[in-house]
Amino acid sequence: MMHLINSYSQIKLTPNAESKLIGLLLDKLGGQIYFPRKGDNSERFDALILFSTYSCVAEIEIPSTEILDAPRNLLDDYAVIKSRKDGNKKIIPVVICWDLPNKRTDYWNVIDDINRILSIKIKTISVLSLALHYWTNTDLDFENDDYFLYSDNTRMVASEKILKENHIDPQKYAGYFQPIK
Repeated sequence: MMHLINSYSQIKLTPNAESKLIGLLLDKLGGQIYFPRKGDNSERFDALILFSTYSCVAEIEIPSTEILDAPRNLLDDYAVIKSRKDGNKKIIPVVICWDLPNKRTDYWNVIDDINRILSIKIKTISVLSLALHYWTNTDLDFENDDYFLYSDNTRMVASEKILKENHIDPQKYAGYFQPIK
């Protein structure tokens, strides 16, 4: 895990490295990922991930500095996907980030408000959590609420369970499986 964390600057400097990394991880985890062409305004999402029983529309925030925009963008992405694509297939909005925002950021309030008002649960997952599922060959299922994080639940319980099963202290990787502050 530390090797991936320490590779952050190299990933940022290499063109399309984030997309290739996320694509590799999701492909192994049973998802088929599609990235829209640059400049195609009809597909505003960062990625569409197809699983056998559902699809995910994703915003990828690497670095996580603009993460507050992701839930708002996902609402737009979600509406467009629902109206233009097969509206009957389950669509799950997902934010893929490098690290989780601090507890004090408005990100968690926006996620709460969207769920409370629109009943849309936006899932949040870090790249390191995707990698953890990949390395341990553990199923990734966005249909359950393991990655529905909100102001009162900002811990990736599924990932922490995998870490503990492998005798790894989740606190060692604070910021990747739960917010630092």
